[in-house]
Amino acid sequence: GVLSRIIGWADCSGGYAHPLFHAAKRRNCDGDEDAIMLLMDGLLNFSREILPANRGGQMDAPLVLTTRLNPTEVDKEALNVDSGWFYERDFYEATLQQPHPKDIAHRMDFVERRLGTIAAVRGYGFTHDCHAFDQGPALSAYKTLDTMIDKMNGQLALGHRLRGVDVRQVASSVVRSHFLPDLRGNLNAYGRQKVRCLKCGHSYRRMPLAAHCIQPKKETGRGLSSMGVAKSEGGQCNGNLALTVSEGAVRKYIAVMQFVMDHYGVDLYTRQNANWLADSADSLFNNDRAKQLSLSDFL
Repeated sequence: GVLSRIIGWADCSGGYAHPLFHAAKRRNCDGDEDAIMLLMDGLLNFSREILPANRGGQMDAPLVLTTRLNPTEVDKEALNVDSGWFYERDFYEATLQQPHPKDIAHRMDFVERRLGTIAAVRGYGFTHDCHAFDQGPALSAYKTLDTMIDKMNGQLALGHRLRGVDVRQVASSVVRSHFLPDLRGNLNAYGRQKVRCLKCGHSYRRMPLAAHCIQPKKETGRGLSSMGVAKSEGGQCNGNLALTVSEGAVRKYIAVMQFVMDHYGVDLYTRQNANWLADSADSLFNNDRAKQLSLSDFL
C-alpha cells in the first residue's frame, strides 16, 4: 500500500490521484481493482492471523506500506506523462512530416526530464481547461464489457475511427505483447507446476508414488497436538492432490487470439508464431491416440 490523503469524493467507480501515486501502488488505467483502507484501521485491526491460509492468501494483503513516494522508484511508464503547459510552434510544424515519436521526444516536457527536481512531483501542466475533471465515464468499459472479445472489439473499433491508427498494426501488437507472452508463460508454468493437497495445502514438486498426500496427519486435541504437532505414530493426511495450473489457465486467450487474427489481420510472422503456440497447447492436452468418433463415422 501507499500512504496518501483523501481530499474529496467523486461520483464514479474509480479514483483520481497523482500519476506517480497510481504507478506506486501498481494500479494503472487498465481496469485493475483498487481499494482504500483508513490508516488507523490497518495499523490497529490488521493481523497476519486473519489472512487466508490457502494459495494466494497474501497476494493483495497490505503487508508493506510506502510512506514516501520517490519518482525514480516507480514504473517508467509513469515518467512518460506529458506535463507541459503548451506546445511550441515547431512541434506542430514537425508533425506535418509525420516523424517517429522518438525523433521529436526532446521537444516534449515529460516527467522523466524533471527527475532530480521538485518539478518531478509538482507543477504538472495541462493544455485545456474543463468545468469538472470528474465528468468522464463513471465506470470503466473494462468492467462493463463481459468477455475479452468484447474488450478487444471495443479497442479496435476505436482504432477504426482514428485516422492515425493502423488497426492491423494494433492487432499485431496486442497479440505479440499480450497474448503470446501469456500463452508462452502459462505453457512453461504448466510444465513446471507443483501438485497441492486439497486437504492440508502442502505442495509437492513431484507427484508422490502413493498418489495421495503423504504428510503426517496433524492431530487436534489436548497437549502438543492442539498446537499442530503431529504424533510420531500418527497416520498420513491421505488428501487428494490437484494441479496448481489448470488447462483452462493455459488456453484462456487462444480463442480470443484466433478471433483477433481472423477478423482484423496480423502480419505473417505473428500469425505463424501464434499458430505454433496454439498447436503446442493442443499437443500437450490432446491425446493423439484417442479420437472422438460419432455415429456418422460408422456409416
